[in-house]
Amino acid sequence: MTFTQRWQVRKTSFAILLLTFFATLTACDDPQEIGSEVFVQDIGLLYTDTLTVDASTVLLDSIVTSGTESLLVGRYTDPVLGLVEANSYFQISNPDTLKSLVDTNGRKDVKWIKFPTKVDSIRFVLPYNLYQGDTLQTQTFKVFQLADNSPLDYTKIYYSNSVSPLLKNNLLGQNQNVKVRPIKNRNILSGSGRFDTLSIKITDPTFINFIVSQRDSKKEDALIGTGFRNAMRGMALSTESNKNAAIVGFSSFGSIMKIYYSYKYTYTLRNKANTADSIRITVDTTKANDLRVLPFSRTTGIPENVARFNKITTTRGGAFSKLSKPTDAIKSSQSNNEVAVQECAGLALNLKFPTLAKLKERRDIAINKAELVLEPKSSAYTVPQDLVLIESTKDNRPVRSTATGEGSLLFVSTPFESPAASYLAKSQNYTFNVTSSLQNILAGKNKTNGWIVSPTTFTTSSQGQRGVASGKNIVSPNIDRAIFDAKNIKLKVYYTYVAK
Repeated sequence: MTFTQRWQVRKTSFAILLLTFFATLTACDDPQEIGSEVFVQDIGLLYTDTLTVDASTVLLDSIVTSGTESLLVGRYTDPVLGLVEANSYFQISNPDTLKSLVDTNGRKDVKWIKFPTKVDSIRFVLPYNLYQGDTLQTQTFKVFQLADNSPLDYTKIYYSNSVSPLLKNNLLGQNQNVKVRPIKNRNILSGSGRFDTLSIKITDPTFINFIVSQRDSKKEDALIGTGFRNAMRGMALSTESNKNAAIVGFSSFGSIMKIYYSYKYTYTLRNKANTADSIRITVDTTKANDLRVLPFSRTTGIPENVARFNKITTTRGGAFSKLSKPTDAIKSSQSNNEVAVQECAGLALNLKFPTLAKLKERRDIAINKAELVLEPKSSAYTVPQDLVLIESTKDNRPVRSTATGEGSLLFVSTPFESPAASYLAKSQNYTFNVTSSLQNILAGKNKTNGWIVSPTTFTTSSQGQRGVASGKNIVSPNIDRAIFDAKNIKLKVYYTYVAK
């Protein structure tokens, strides 16, 4: 329920306070004259949350998905926004030679029976880190190798709609009928945040032989040589499931390809006196080496440059199907009064306030406090942790600092206000402080074409992508979403007025 509060202060202590204030500013004037001017004014404090908010859902462009933290894969059908599908493409390699983990230091008379060069098995271990959809629906996860003529390039920027790389025909391995478990598990000793993991066994003999062939024969303890990255073009992760399953994310920092190998050797265990009763010990066991999706330099510990990106495909239904190309917009009146933000698909809000100027009709006003409040409709889906306000152009693009559109984003904020708002579970809303921004609009200091409300998960990179400071991409490919009832989006304004 909206309401308006008004206090007449023609003969109140509030007017006396104003009188004192004005008298201080103009001490050279006649106090009686000043007092008479104040008391003939109609001064008051007002509050309103009934300003009209025109809300639209807009499709942002240039959603960069390369170099992201999560490998996204799967599919789910959003009851409002339609089908969302994801596949992940990535390189996997270590920046330098991968050596045997077998340590024979301190052991005497070592004699190798089986040197650790033959690969016993290979497994992908992928730690879950997020999901959206129904995790009770089973999925079959599959791993493929990229074709030799379709390599990934870490210097290239990939987008959610980039062309998928070509794949080799042979399936490397799969894990069938999986019920995903994106939960934290205290018993898990590795992985991102100790989340549960998905394991996929590589069964293709051709690929296993390929890994064996990468041994550097000039170095006895080298299991993988320095040429592996060029020989290994990349890999792809996909799923088979029904349309009502889930998209899951795996941590690129924790995902590894474990190469298991067996070895056997003997050594002499001598007693302290080093006499003839020393015995011969046989070691026969298995070790595993890890090749990482996001490898770290062995010398600096800094993540190496590798290419990876997520391919996101959406099939929207209903009114939202009209959003087909960047800058397309659909008004809430055309979509059952619903508007949406969806990170992986680049959906954002565009808000305009056509009745804002009426606040200063026949009166001078000063904004005491202004808040923009957005309350997502309740659902089983995860909402974005934060949202951000950006100035909009007339054609629904974020305003940037340069005419070419390559500069930094122009946020709706001042040095005293944050352009972002976090979702508060207690009040179940996002609340932006827009006091100074609104005052500048009413004072004519800032002309606006509306505000874009977008998730704040911007991506930055040393590879040339534009981010918060500079970047073409607007959001990173997370899978959070939020649906809003446009009628419940409120611009709350507390202000002081002096009637003209």
